[in-house]
Amino acid sequence: MSYSFLIGKDQTMKLIVGVYVAVIATLGIGDLLVRLIGNGEMVFQTVGIPFDITLISLSKIFVFAVCIIIFAARSGIELTHGKDTGTILTILYTALFGFSLSGLIVSTVLAYAGGNSILSGATTSNILTPLIASSPLLQLLTVNQDLWFTLPAFLIIAVGLIHPNEAA
Repeated sequence: MSYSFLIGKDQTMKLIVGVYVAVIATLGIGDLLVRLIGNGEMVFQTVGIPFDITLISLSKIFVFAVCIIIFAARSGIELTHGKDTGTILTILYTALFGFSLSGLIVSTVLAYAGGNSILSGATTSNILTPLIASSPLLQLLTVNQDLWFTLPAFLIIAVGLIHPNEAA
């Protein structure tokens, strides 16, 4: 979240959009690979690569991270606003965007690590269950994945409604 204060409100909003693009790209790439590989488990086992949930989870996390990095560094998208609302509101918006962005990223990584998709909803029957059971914070991030997925978009929309020139 503190990274949002380093890069500012506009770049944090750009990263939020980048994370949404990365979630969709990861979902699409994962589905495409499953379709292309088909029953490729035997091929992986023949070559000596264990094809299990860990390999899939790590692949999703890797694709997700790469998509965010490419989007942030090379997308060419710039967010600007017409006027500044003042230091206090800018700090507040940066904190809210940073908080929601960090929740979105962490809950997405947890979903992928557990072999799930952020869009499929929270499931408790995965490899992270013992870890989630021992941490209230992880429970909050996994059980409320739908909240973490929608909160950043809701905040951008709300800022746009409150200050039309802020979310441009």
